[in-house]
Amino acid sequence: SSIVIAYLVDRGLLNYDEKISIYWPEFAQGNKENVTLLDLVNHRAGVNHLDTQLAKSDLEDLDKLAKILAGQPHVFDGVPVRAYHAITRGWYLNEIVRRVDPKHRTIGQIIFEEILKQYDLEFHLSLSLNLVPRVSNIYTAPIAGNFMWMRNLLLDWWNKKISISFILNFRDDILIKAFYQTIIPGLPSGIKLEEVTKFEEFAFECPSVLGFTNAKSIAKLGAIITNNGRSLNDNDNSQPLLSKNTINLMSTKLPIAWDHVVKGNFTPSVGGFAYFKFPGIEDVEFLGWGGFGGSLFIWNQELGISFGYAMNGIWRPRMGGAIGDERGYSVLKEIVNVVNELKKDQSESSSTK
Repeated sequence: SSIVIAYLVDRGLLNYDEKISIYWPEFAQGNKENVTLLDLVNHRAGVNHLDTQLAKSDLEDLDKLAKILAGQPHVFDGVPVRAYHAITRGWYLNEIVRRVDPKHRTIGQIIFEEILKQYDLEFHLSLSLNLVPRVSNIYTAPIAGNFMWMRNLLLDWWNKKISISFILNFRDDILIKAFYQTIIPGLPSGIKLEEVTKFEEFAFECPSVLGFTNAKSIAKLGAIITNNGRSLNDNDNSQPLLSKNTINLMSTKLPIAWDHVVKGNFTPSVGGFAYFKFPGIEDVEFLGWGGFGGSLFIWNQELGISFGYAMNGIWRPRMGGAIGDERGYSVLKEIVNVVNELKKDQSESSSTK
C-alpha cells in the first residue's frame, strides 16, 4: 500500500504533507482535522484501533466502512503519537485512494490494472477463487513456536531492547486494541495462525495485513526502486513506476520515534517505511518493512540490493523494533558480502587500468 501511495504522490494526486481532510472531509471528525497523510503512513494518525466492532459485511461495503472509519475519534486527542496501526492503516489509505483516483479504484485495483502486468509482478490484495489452488498452506509449530517467542522476548529484554514491564504486561491496553480489537468476527486472523489457511474468506481488501505474493515479486519490486523506478526489462520504454525524485522523497529519514504498540524505536521514512540493520551486517542500512511471521521487503539503494523473503512456516514476531524471520538473516548477510566483494573487485580493476 505504501508503494501505491508513493505512486499517486508521483502523479500529483496525493501529497504527504497534506491534511487527510482535504481529500476526505468527513475524516476531520473527532480531533483528526490536523492529521496528515504523512502521519497516517507512519502510524501516528491516532486511529490504530476502532471503537466500533466491524463485521464482514462492513468490509464488503466500502462506503459503509468509510463512515465508520471517519467517525473514529483520535485515540490520542489529536496528538501525533506513533502507535503501530497494524490493521487499520490499510483501510484508511484505501479510502483516501478511492477519493483521489479519477476512477475511484481501490489500492488493489490500481495494482492489478496499472502495475502488475507492466512490471511483471504478481501481488494480490484480495484472492479470487481461481488463485486459491496456487496459495501454499501455512504451517506453524505451536509449542516450539511459543517457546521460541518467549526466548526472543527474554533476549530482547537482556539486550535492553524492551523492559521487563513489557514482558509482564504484554497484553496492555493499546496493544490489545491494535491487534485484537480490530479482528473481524468469523474471519481468519493473523493472531490465530492456524486460521490463515482459510483462503476462501479473503475476497476483500485489507491492505495493511493481507497480500498474496511470492519472494520473487517482493524482491523485484524493491529492485525496481533501486533501479530508480525503471522496469528491469531493458527493452521496456514504459513510464517509470516511481520517479527518482519521489523515491528520494519517500526514502527521506524522519526522526527516530518510539512505537507505543510494538515497544521499540524506529527510524521511519517519509513514505511510511523504516530503516533497519541486521545481525552481522550492521554497517549496512536497509529501507523497507516486514510482515507478521517474518516476511521481509527491504532494499539498499547504494549497494543495489533488494531482498524479498516469504515463508510458509510462521513464527511469532519479535518485539522492540526487530523485523524479519531470523532464518533469512544469513541469506541476506551472504548477499551483502557477495555484492561488497564484487564492488571491491570492480574498484581494484578500475584502479589498475
